[in-house]
Amino acid sequence: MSTPSSSPNASDNPPDVPRLRRARRSRSPTLPVPVESEAPIDADSDLSPATDSDASTGDGRIRGDPSVGMKRRELLNKTLDRVALGVVASSVLELSDLWSVALSLSASEPTRPTPIDGKDSVARERTADGYAMTYEWTDRSGREWRLEFPIERSAYREAADETHGYLSGFEAAKASAHAERLTETLVNASAMGESARRSLPESVLLDGAIGLVHSLEYATDAESMGAPDYIRTVEETLVDGCGDCEDLTYLLVGMLSQPAIGYRTAMVILPGHMLVGVHRDDLPAVYADAPTLPGGTYVAIECTTSRPIGEFKDEPVLAVYGDGVEYIDQSAITDTGEEFLRDPTQFQTIADASAKRPH
Repeated sequence: MSTPSSSPNASDNPPDVPRLRRARRSRSPTLPVPVESEAPIDADSDLSPATDSDASTGDGRIRGDPSVGMKRRELLNKTLDRVALGVVASSVLELSDLWSVALSLSASEPTRPTPIDGKDSVARERTADGYAMTYEWTDRSGREWRLEFPIERSAYREAADETHGYLSGFEAAKASAHAERLTETLVNASAMGESARRSLPESVLLDGAIGLVHSLEYATDAESMGAPDYIRTVEETLVDGCGDCEDLTYLLVGMLSQPAIGYRTAMVILPGHMLVGVHRDDLPAVYADAPTLPGGTYVAIECTTSRPIGEFKDEPVLAVYGDGVEYIDQSAITDTGEEFLRDPTQFQTIADASAKRPH
């Protein structure tokens, strides 16, 4: 598989959402209606009126001979049978062709229409076997980025068919092959203002990854999926070009957890909110003084707002989940229970994490 190109610049966003065309039903052919002739037709004669030559006895043919009429009827019946058989065969072939076309069109469609709305930072183009994605953004230091990244349609479909909870979504993001490829593409990007490729400083790479996630449209599950709660995979978020706090958190977790960057990451849960935690010892030296989350191990990174690294929404931290439960605050969960219980899936996440916590 060729390595996608990535470099700093701008692009438009003409999302092309294909529509399945309905094949027209072919009308069943009809037999021609006989035209009445002024001259009468003998029941035992052929299809043309009798002439004087038909009465000739010199060749042994006598008008009205039963054997002649029978042969003609047999010939007519055989002809009609062949016509009918041809009509049926033709109809079967047409239906078969239409079915093949319908299957082909159906196979080329995505599992669901995917929204890219509100921002010009993401463009999607349909290709023969997937989607050619283009992402453009400016990081917190003012560097402009442009990254081209293909995603197979089959991979998107498989991802959309998966069902995840919060914990399994977090683990799937860290194991995502597309997150790994995306991170490698980012690592090989050209530094702003330079024509030659070189390795990006770690702090620049981190800013680039955060900037890419911030460039995607924030959309609630109700807005983008018509569902109260839906966990997108990395592949879905990249193709959809949008997501809520959980989806964007998983995307950044997926990128930062890959070998090309190699950070230890965590899922940080607040009342009605989620963000990324990065192990304090893995961050670039420039962030050595960044405040840590409760528990003292991880530093917060917001995925829906451009807060400085270490700062996060002013809400109690309910739980931090990395390779296991790193921190959990049962009293905070109790204090925010009424609001928190509006989202039973999030509550179940905390319950599961609490049960797995070593005693």
